[in-house]
Amino acid sequence: MSIPRTGRRPIRFAALGAAALAAALALSACSGSPEAAPSGSAGPVAEKDLAIAAVSGPNSLDPAQLVDGQQQFVWSSILDTLLAKENKTGELIPNAAESWEYNEDGTELTLTLREGMTFSTGDPVDADAVVATMLRNKETPGVVQVKYGSVSDVTAEDDLTVKVTFDSFDPQFLSNLTGGAGAIGDPATLDDERTATDPVGSGPFTLDVAKTVPGSTYVLTKRDDYWNADAIPFKTFTVRVLQDPTASFNALQAGEINAATVQTQLLGQLGDEYAVQPIDAQAVAYLDILDRGGDKWPALGDERVRQALNYAIDREGVLKGIFSGVGMVTEQIFSPYGQVYDESLNETYDYDPEKGKELVEEAGHAGETFQIPSTFLSTSLEPTLTQAFADVGLTLEWVPVPPQQAQSAHLSGDYPLSFQITGFNSDQADAASHYSTSGYANPRGYTDETIDELFGTINSTVDFEAALPAYQELNTYAVEQAFEVPIVFVGGTWASRDGIVMVDDGRSSVPTVRLFGVSE
Repeated sequence: MSIPRTGRRPIRFAALGAAALAAALALSACSGSPEAAPSGSAGPVAEKDLAIAAVSGPNSLDPAQLVDGQQQFVWSSILDTLLAKENKTGELIPNAAESWEYNEDGTELTLTLREGMTFSTGDPVDADAVVATMLRNKETPGVVQVKYGSVSDVTAEDDLTVKVTFDSFDPQFLSNLTGGAGAIGDPATLDDERTATDPVGSGPFTLDVAKTVPGSTYVLTKRDDYWNADAIPFKTFTVRVLQDPTASFNALQAGEINAATVQTQLLGQLGDEYAVQPIDAQAVAYLDILDRGGDKWPALGDERVRQALNYAIDREGVLKGIFSGVGMVTEQIFSPYGQVYDESLNETYDYDPEKGKELVEEAGHAGETFQIPSTFLSTSLEPTLTQAFADVGLTLEWVPVPPQQAQSAHLSGDYPLSFQITGFNSDQADAASHYSTSGYANPRGYTDETIDELFGTINSTVDFEAALPAYQELNTYAVEQAFEVPIVFVGGTWASRDGIVMVDDGRSSVPTVRLFGVSE
């Protein structure tokens, strides 16, 4: 059973960036082809040097330890992925694998590799290389291993055919192959010490170790023998790690880089030589209710209290006052670019703290206090959220947590709530992350009869279009039950110069060199 394309619906509002979003994104589907030159490049053009700012460099370049998000700008330039996402739609398209097909129940996935691909050493990229990388991912503890949780085996059927066998259908797996789970390592060097810092890959660039300063600057040189070299109009690609938005803006104006995200208040300082591309929505900012079953904090097990928290948030006020008035308010977590998103659900919880207070009192939980981690993500919203809780008769206490402990605090079970800004993946992956028993946003593994039934359908339906009604019902149920408190969709604005243009509007959500092109 082949996987069809999925449609995308347009977004209605333009959104500009917030510094916290950039930090969050750094932490955090069969037709079409990437072989043509990116849009923005009409026919042959002179290659340019591309230099961008990113908020994070890669923790590791080892295929088993690859982190998605902005770290992908570097590692995806060295390590090709099996699949990619099409600019402007986010639909899955061929990359190192030119086609893929599931069996009827989704327990076998057959990947057919592109012929003639090579690693930078000249060795062929074949089925044995993909099998070796995948099995190593499955066996090596790290951030990629969890994405192979349903994989039981990977075998080479012939030189260009890989079969992945699953214990049960994994709706997220194909989308994961556009990220770290789909990167291909060189089996001859995978276990060498160099793999973490200078791996042999099959991607469009090699790392210039002499000019690279890990954690600060990464300089990549184009491979002329890359299979898709004509689609990469850059002879070098430099990624500078600049976490301070002002430092990034200054570097852009000084010509040290030629593409970066720019804060809204600084856009007016850009001249006509800059091309500006707003990204409508890259992530969702939300208050995550961690104890949805009320096991440790009984109040949160009462849907009336959860609903009260949704009534308590002045989403429009947050959008205007904290996110500079650009973006979208939302009462659901699914991407507005996807098919699960339902505009009508955004009318479920109008700002009504009085109604929220009545619900809290009706539930018998007025006056209760909840502690919540105070992290780099939450700082700007803490006064607003504290007041919102007070308005419905509840108290919120913020507990300072160092940046390096933010994730562990969220997962620890020590807190009833946490504030998150989470980048979009695919509808399938976002459903699992927020509502499955193993999802990041659901660390206590809450479920109920309705959720179990819906995931039973989702996890046994290979065709996404056929499973779509179950996903949509899950979204509706989650909003009605108020398992989370979505607040706004946040985005960013890229500015570029020197003939560099951004050819994506953010819908692919995959930070790679393919987001950029060259103007005539």
